Amino acid sequence: MKTKISIAVTLALFSAGLLSGCSDKNEPTEAATQEEAPKNIAAPMLKYIPADSPYFMATREAMSEQDAFDLYLRMQPMAGLESDLDELRGTLPEIDDEALRSMMTLLIATGEELVAVESLEDIHALGLKASSQAAFYGLGILPVFRMQLHDEEAFRETLQRILTKADITPRTASTNGTDYWVLTPEGPLQAILAIDDQQLLVSLVPQDASDELLAQVLGKTLPDSSIGDTDALVELEQRHDFTPYGAGQIDSSRLFDELSSPTHSGTQALLNAVDAEPLDLSTCQADIDRITSRFPGLVMGTREYNLDRMEVNFILETDEDIVSDLRALTTQVPGLGSTGGIASFGLGLDLPVLVQTVQKYAQEVRQNPFSCDELQDLNSSWNEINTAINNPITMMVGPSLSGFNARINSLAMKNGEPIVSGILTLASQNPLALLSTASAFAPELGALGLEPGGEAKKIESMMLPPDAPELYAAMSDTAIALGAGISDSARLQKELQAPISERDLLLYGHMTGEFYHSLADVMEQVATEELTESDLEMFKQYGDIYKNMEYWFRVDDAGVEMSFSLELN
Repeated sequence: MKTKISIAVTLALFSAGLLSGCSDKNEPTEAATQEEAPKNIAAPMLKYIPADSPYFMATREAMSEQDAFDLYLRMQPMAGLESDLDELRGTLPEIDDEALRSMMTLLIATGEELVAVESLEDIHALGLKASSQAAFYGLGILPVFRMQLHDEEAFRETLQRILTKADITPRTASTNGTDYWVLTPEGPLQAILAIDDQQLLVSLVPQDASDELLAQVLGKTLPDSSIGDTDALVELEQRHDFTPYGAGQIDSSRLFDELSSPTHSGTQALLNAVDAEPLDLSTCQADIDRITSRFPGLVMGTREYNLDRMEVNFILETDEDIVSDLRALTTQVPGLGSTGGIASFGLGLDLPVLVQTVQKYAQEVRQNPFSCDELQDLNSSWNEINTAINNPITMMVGPSLSGFNARINSLAMKNGEPIVSGILTLASQNPLALLSTASAFAPELGALGLEPGGEAKKIESMMLPPDAPELYAAMSDTAIALGAGISDSARLQKELQAPISERDLLLYGHMTGEFYHSLADVMEQVATEELTESDLEMFKQYGDIYKNMEYWFRVDDAGVEMSFSLELN
């Protein structure tokens, strides 16, 4: 499994330069030299995307190819692909499913093309660009992906080698003078691939697609209005502070409208191909409007993308009332959102407010239930969520616990046991009540006599391993800190007064390269059949590649933001 992931990551890294162009703002880029004609920069891809497309993801600018290739090399696992390919080849005899086996052979064949890549010239020899403008979008709901190529004739040769190695023989077809390949067996839907005008195009179309529809898919017939004409992508980037190196959206209202009342021939053709009727929303339109007004859609983009750091953002858009309710859930947890230590994980969630919020929305659904049959599960789901959250543990812990942050300072093996040092901070509006609650599970805490601002107290417990670091506890007016290997009262009090994040975080975590190295060292000394030498080597390589990895959920002005960032060594 690790090998499949490794090669998939490698292919994804190649695609990062192809699908998500990026730029080092400190150096002149190809895009910078074309600033005099920004419309022309956008035209190669954006002109194909209808202005009313239910979904799209596209780039407007691209970094220099050398920078993109350097980024690929920095993130490429050092051990190379050849050993991983050997492992994958070894799994082929065990695969009985024909479709899965075909996918695996295609993955191996593609990986074999990448093994020999050592320079930008090698990428060009494959017909690819290291940094390319690309787009994924819907003609109605019909999906289309297109990407710029460096040399289409060279790419034809590369693709033919891959298909031959994978023992895949595509059928050829033509429409309006444009040739394309059909990659899938006979069936109602077929995956097609075309190479035209220095671009690669992949799409899923009905087997009996009309020449008119294929002309739109292949880009021979352009939409009357595109997102390039309307500047929709630019507006999306500005609204969410995204870079021009890859952004997109799924519009929930357009998607429901297209599924219920198709306006594009692509949607109707796909539905006909699978013998499906448009959704009958005649009795559900009010319910659908209610949902789409509260959840307008999903947007995605990058707020940072350069040779040292990248940040990918997804935002589930909600209305202002939901944003306000979500923001009320966030709490102030000392240290949450900080990159201190080698790893951390924390949650800032006011449980009593969460219970009240769930009760509020559950009551709204009870008083005004969804009426159509297709949405009855939503009615029952809110009742189930309300019942689940109103449990004895939540009622007992909720009033006194409002979040936590667990931080690992070190991880090592000692006498055959993994030993962790770090700190656990428990945020509370009433720390004394929290201490009393915790004492029901750990009587040792109740016997410490902790006081806000008082001295740190050592926790004596038979539950602790013999070689475990000494455990101390301290209290402030807003939190309790448990420190493993931290006995100094002043330091523990300082941890209790750690800065509070201003990002309205609901959840946050981070892992440094040092954490991956420490984890690899520990796992290497723990006997288990599930871990192989290559697994351990992969963790070590992550430690070499990544300086810091962060992920978080936060309340954004537009909704709930789910983000991930990487900082490279």
